[in-house]
Amino acid sequence: MTTIHEFDPQIYPRLLWVTYGCPTAVLKDMFGDDVQDMDKASNAEVINCRRMKPDVRGGVLIRFRNKSEMTMENIAHESAHAALEIFDYVNARISSDNQEPFAYLVGWIADCCNKVKKGEAK
Repeated sequence: MTTIHEFDPQIYPRLLWVTYGCPTAVLKDMFGDDVQDMDKASNAEVINCRRMKPDVRGGVLIRFRNKSEMTMENIAHESAHAALEIFDYVNARISSDNQEPFAYLVGWIADCCNKVKKGEAK
């Protein structure tokens, strides 16, 4: 059974969802028709979306093709994309003078992905 794990960063008004090996049909049912089949050349992707069920909430979905694609490199890469989507949503900017909020968010997202990979996510 495929699980879509949900995380709430508390300080940002966006949820994070992490899944691997989840069929597009399941994602469409939960997030709507904007979810498309993953490009065959991709091993993971970040989708800025809204969860439709059980209630409408906005957030970012990180979708890995399968568990073996949840490498440290891919987790770090997708975590940076997801953090940028969240920063864009709250109109926050990253600069060399103010890197910590972005770095902490990337680390939190990567930790969420790693919990899913290790089977420690609820």
